[in-house]
Amino acid sequence: MKILISHISDDTRLFDLTAKKARFDIPELCKNVEVQAKVYRSGNNFYVTAILKSAFELTCDRCMDHYVMPVEESFRVVYVSSSEEEDEEKEDDIVHLEPGAVELDLRPFVRDTLLLLIPFKKLCSKTCSGLCANCGANLNHETCSCNQNRIDPRWDTLNELKKTLENAEE
Repeated sequence: MKILISHISDDTRLFDLTAKKARFDIPELCKNVEVQAKVYRSGNNFYVTAILKSAFELTCDRCMDHYVMPVEESFRVVYVSSSEEEDEEKEDDIVHLEPGAVELDLRPFVRDTLLLLIPFKKLCSKTCSGLCANCGANLNHETCSCNQNRIDPRWDTLNELKKTLENAEE
């Protein structure tokens, strides 16, 4: 996902880039990554505003079904010449170009953006019912005949204590 500096002018130019999913080393990626980047030059600086599109194949944390989550996200990067002020505060979206650089590499920013898009809690839908704790049936696809009001036996001692306290109050 590289753009030659010689192809960038003071006018905004649109670049359509595509990279194979294997180039990003993200196991959840199930589709190639497409990036549409608007790039322009101002002096020795290059400004990139891009939108990436792809998809993840994930496993739902509640029901264990596989599902595909399409992603579309934008990011910005500014490439500045190394000869300019080096004392600037380090910012995530500013890259210092080496003298004599001939290309802008967007791949690290695309990869970082993709990694940030993987959800911490993976759910196939907000209304996912999950699995039955007794029989393991996927409650999104079937109903089970298990008693859903069954009390966990680990609470029996606490329930006995509660009954004892209630009897003592009477």
